[in-house]
Amino acid sequence: MCYYAKYLYNCNLINDWMLKTSNRSLYKTSWPTICLLIILSTSQILLPISLRATNHVEIDTILYVDDDNRRGPWDGSLQYPFQYIQEAVDAAYQQQHIYVFNGTYHEQIIINKQINIIGECTTKVLIDGGYSPYIIIVESSGSVIRNLTIQHSGAHLKNAGIILNGHSNHIINCEFLRTKTGILINEVDGTYISNCLFYQNGEGIFVNKATNSYILDSFFIHNGIGINGFHSQDITIINCSATINGIGIFFDTVKTALVERCALFNNNDNQGGLFLTDCNDLFMNNSHISHNGFGVKTDNCHEISVANSTFQFNTHFGLYISDQTTSLYVNHCEFISNLRFSIHIDDSDISVHHSNLYDSIMGLYSRNSTCNVEENYWGSAFGPAVLDRAYTDRIYSRRSQLSCIPWLSVKEQHAGANWNLDTFTPDITFQFQPEITFDDIDTDGDGVPDWWEEQYGYDPYAWDEHHILDPDNDGLNNIQECYAYEWGADPFKKDVFWEMDWMASKTHPAYSNKPSEALLSEIIDSFALHDITLHIDTGEFGGGEIIPYRYGFSYADLRDYYWDYFLHNDMNNPRKGIFHYGLICDVGPGSGFAFIGWDSLDGFCISADLIGDKLPFFERDRFIVGGAIHELGHTLGLTVDDHGGNDNTIATMPLSKQWFLYLPYRSCMNYWYTYKILTFSDGALGPTDFNDWKHMDLSFFKATHFTLPNSYL
Repeated sequence: MCYYAKYLYNCNLINDWMLKTSNRSLYKTSWPTICLLIILSTSQILLPISLRATNHVEIDTILYVDDDNRRGPWDGSLQYPFQYIQEAVDAAYQQQHIYVFNGTYHEQIIINKQINIIGECTTKVLIDGGYSPYIIIVESSGSVIRNLTIQHSGAHLKNAGIILNGHSNHIINCEFLRTKTGILINEVDGTYISNCLFYQNGEGIFVNKATNSYILDSFFIHNGIGINGFHSQDITIINCSATINGIGIFFDTVKTALVERCALFNNNDNQGGLFLTDCNDLFMNNSHISHNGFGVKTDNCHEISVANSTFQFNTHFGLYISDQTTSLYVNHCEFISNLRFSIHIDDSDISVHHSNLYDSIMGLYSRNSTCNVEENYWGSAFGPAVLDRAYTDRIYSRRSQLSCIPWLSVKEQHAGANWNLDTFTPDITFQFQPEITFDDIDTDGDGVPDWWEEQYGYDPYAWDEHHILDPDNDGLNNIQECYAYEWGADPFKKDVFWEMDWMASKTHPAYSNKPSEALLSEIIDSFALHDITLHIDTGEFGGGEIIPYRYGFSYADLRDYYWDYFLHNDMNNPRKGIFHYGLICDVGPGSGFAFIGWDSLDGFCISADLIGDKLPFFERDRFIVGGAIHELGHTLGLTVDDHGGNDNTIATMPLSKQWFLYLPYRSCMNYWYTYKILTFSDGALGPTDFNDWKHMDLSFFKATHFTLPNSYL
């Protein structure tokens, strides 16, 4: 990312100097030459040896594209550039360079030969796909695409900004905005992606059944998934950052992968940093895993090594190991100030050595597992604690084989990443609201019809900023309030809209999995007591439906359900930004959690069977609705950072310090009460209670952030 920033800075300096000349022809003659020489010289450190070439480029071998040349002629010369990129691609010969001047190009491009496409400046060369299934397809091998912004692909499965169907292609210094998938690496070998920025995508990169994929120096922000690897082999990720994603990196059945010098921070505090399912032979080294829900999570993985990495401020678990994970080795790592557990292990085995674990509530929780945790520092020369102690981390073992002796009496000096985490994020405006238009008369042209303005006291002949006006502070602007008028929205009364979909149960056929109307009415009444109107759509407001059954689907599949059945494969669906979304199923990727399906925390999933296995004495309707209202609370901005009793598994251990401490917090956000109390706390029961109602942020589901509070810094 540092290289990317420096490159753009140098690009802008040169561009500014060239623009000072009043001679446009001199600018267009000199700037491409200088730019190409810079690009080709710097590319030597980025490209593999097989694609490195001489820096010498004959200017007359370059084809030019400029969207300003609307009248022609068009021969690809500097004087008469092509108007469209596809024209240049069609005219190019093998290995030819195509230079694209700044502009917006509304087209779809098919590349079927080895060529180099170079944009004038990344943020100013926009290729807009107009929500088509693809924007660029590369069928050939050995091509380079550089300095472009790719935006607006379609929203269906395997729609993408760039689809790579050829081998050994390079994508460098590009940005990807509002696509279902930024780059789809589709069953090919030897892809190189470097210095790219991915934001507001269903996923940044999808590595699908591919080999030898290299992802370097790139940034992922506000995506459902940053990097998604599926049935692939040999994935290398170096010097990348992921923040405010649902999951930074998600690998499903990946063999042989390296994650090195990466920063996974401030991702969804109900999901998180690096998730591994059915993976083998992965090595994470010298990385920062900070303030995620789960720092690193493994299910049924083997031969996983984590070394020289720092796990800090993760809200639920620094490292969560489960489902028969074997041969997981942790060495020279720093686990510090994680808000709940540093390491949580179920039904697996792990070895942790020469690491520091301190200043968290629970250093190690082990159940049905084998743990060799010798030669670690636990915050005290006296070793780990048995009960909660300040600074010193506690060990809890249940039906496990655990060895922690000998421990280190002083901190391991060479533990953790050897570089400081910089939480810098690009200065990008993320919140995008689909345009909503009405057929009724709008005399002043301010976006809402005259009848609505008259009804709510606005002057239909005077322009108002309805696109930003939110008089009741419920996160919905007046245009959205007008759109939802038929469902009861009122601009001067707080509204929360919630769409519920469900899969009919096949494991318990007597239950539909549709939330109980009686219990939903109880929740609606509790919101009304606090002057909030909760509108729950189970089929009455244009959404809410039974969807096709699937058992045991993955997190990536859940993200696709969100796009298929909430967005209905429409990136401009006006329900986005108005409704929260919930899905009830038998078994999904977790028992219950809020998730980011696209760019913000506005969805959640409840797996009824997984919850029911833990709560055999509860009615199914009860724990479905109890789990749903708890997860809805997260989408309303009630996160672990707010209060120590929120999502505190340790507080469900009777007679523990945490249990006593947060017993007064009578809220569905407290795991002890989640299925007993279908409402939130008002903070009336003392200092360890918390006023959920007061701290709700009704706009959080559309303007999500996970920045760590100053109290933790």
